[in-house]
Amino acid sequence: MKRIAIALALGMSLAGLPAAAQTPPTTKDAVRADRDKVKAGEAELQKDREQARRDQQALEAARKSGDPARIKAAEDKMRADRKEVRGDQRQIEADRSKLEKDRAQRDREKVQADRDKLKANQKELRGDERQMKKDEQALRDARKSGDPAKIKAAEDKMRADRKEVRGDKKQVEADQRRLQQDRERAQAHKEQARKDDRNRNDSHNKGKGKSDSAHSDKKGHGKGKSDR
Repeated sequence: MKRIAIALALGMSLAGLPAAAQTPPTTKDAVRADRDKVKAGEAELQKDREQARRDQQALEAARKSGDPARIKAAEDKMRADRKEVRGDQRQIEADRSKLEKDRAQRDREKVQADRDKLKANQKELRGDERQMKKDEQALRDARKSGDPAKIKAAEDKMRADRKEVRGDKKQVEADQRRLQQDRERAQAHKEQARKDDRNRNDSHNKGKGKSDSAHSDKKGHGKGKSDR
């Protein structure tokens, strides 16, 4: 019964927040959907990159053939597929950003919910401990009175409230463990997001370096032909 009262109290506290503060909670399913979308996008990007490599080979073969129409068709195909790759990359970045944002939001919500539950259960524990002190005093008074019925009633009441206090303590300990676990999970997600961001930046810089080098080689190759 007390657990229901805590849940109702937490629900009422959330309902009392201003409308602007009541953002829809980020569900586990929403985060999973974000993650699945990123995976699907990465698979599509890999597929389009493989096609772009085949286009590059086709263009090289066309240039060797010396057929202008074949060369133009190969260049157009490669240009279109490279555009597709760039579009895939932009979409994946947007999807990753949404995943990280939603996961961080869910982590914050879970930690806050853990804190609220812990706070409510600690309050309940303190109330039950105060009641225990009253029970002890009532039992002492009953024993002084010498009334067996009064003594038994006081003992039964104290026994029941002592059991309640033990249950409260176990619940508070479980809440503390859950809060710590969710905090650690949130921190791990943050570190993973930073690591992924660094890896993507490194990969982007390497790709840019290769592109600049290839562009430089192409310019040099063209210059050599004109010199001859």
